[in-house]
Amino acid sequence: MTAAHVASAATTGCEVGYTVTSEWPGGFGASVSVRNLGDAINGWRLTWSFPAGQAITQLWNGSYTQSGSQVTVTNASYNGAIPTGGSAGFGFNGSWNGSNPVPSGFALNGVTCTGGVTSPSPSPSPTPTPTPTPTPSPSPSPSPSAGPTPPSRPAIDNNFPVTREGAYGTNRYTVFRPSNPSAVGRAMPVLVFGNGACAHTNGSEVVQALTFIAARGFVVVDTASVDGSPNGVQSGSPIPSLLTDGIGWAERENARTGSPLYQRLDLSRVAVAGHSCGGLEALVAAQDRRVRSVVSLDSGFFADGSFGYPRSELSKLHTPVMFLDGGPSDIAYDNTRANYDLAQVPAVLAEQPQAGHVGFITGAQMSEGMTAVVQFLDMTLNDNATARSYILGPSGLAARAPWTVRSKNF
Repeated sequence: MTAAHVASAATTGCEVGYTVTSEWPGGFGASVSVRNLGDAINGWRLTWSFPAGQAITQLWNGSYTQSGSQVTVTNASYNGAIPTGGSAGFGFNGSWNGSNPVPSGFALNGVTCTGGVTSPSPSPSPTPTPTPTPTPSPSPSPSPSAGPTPPSRPAIDNNFPVTREGAYGTNRYTVFRPSNPSAVGRAMPVLVFGNGACAHTNGSEVVQALTFIAARGFVVVDTASVDGSPNGVQSGSPIPSLLTDGIGWAERENARTGSPLYQRLDLSRVAVAGHSCGGLEALVAAQDRRVRSVVSLDSGFFADGSFGYPRSELSKLHTPVMFLDGGPSDIAYDNTRANYDLAQVPAVLAEQPQAGHVGFITGAQMSEGMTAVVQFLDMTLNDNATARSYILGPSGLAARAPWTVRSKNF
């Protein structure tokens, strides 16, 4: 379910999009985007009323209060400034009983949504001479139009040139991004990736796969230095905080004047993913409330709690999750299936029996595996209907032999 409204004030206008991203008995997840169509905003407050008694239980990228049906959300410290044409957003989980309709009205900074953008009326100027001058007939004003809506074009159809570079201010991360961020057409979602073998220095193995994702309009932050140089981080064991700290890096970069990503990131659309040992990192990092989606490639929590993370960690997930495995020859095959079975959130299990343990990253199945990842992220972060059909529909990934797909709780 999606609704869009245009809020306006004396000198500002704003499009507000409210989307239910997932729903299960008694609960749901939602994202709200605020796009500034007028003058720059420094600090925002969004209010609305739930029409059917829904209640927010958790919220990220902002703070909230709720009294009865009335909700007020204010910006976080890092997303209060929205330049003209920029956007901010937040996500939340909520509860419902009976029905879960989309709110029908919003107010931005105390001004009710009006359907257009208004400008301040100029103060009258004194007439320079007493001689009256003819007053031209007023030209009809064009009808106000709503601001741009999220594109229906599937992300997988994009193919932007990609820049791979070291993260500003730290050699713990490598960034993959569209070389010209403005060509994407809107603020970009963020993916933080954990490498196989929990490789925290050398990320050369994932260059091709992460370039594929970035070319589709995502900014990818990988947990390794750009040139494989020592960065003080030990490899070989999961460090989930590297991924959540990577989100923090993206937040700072989005706010840093002079950054190529300045005000180009949509921090309400953040995902984590990882391969093998990095998949464990992603599944733990996904418990962070800033995360809206998680992908686990050839990975999952072990029955014996290896690396210090038991399978009970799955109960802490709050976002949709996608598990991919490479079939019976994949060392993580049984583990991946068991994790899918235990997941309580909306979940997908996609299996390609020819991929083995590394085919999605370095093998012949890289393109089709990363296509599945992009489509899942497009569905869960961008709310793209075509991507949703590809992941969940019978004529999408499930129809592409030898893939098999299972899903639940959507």
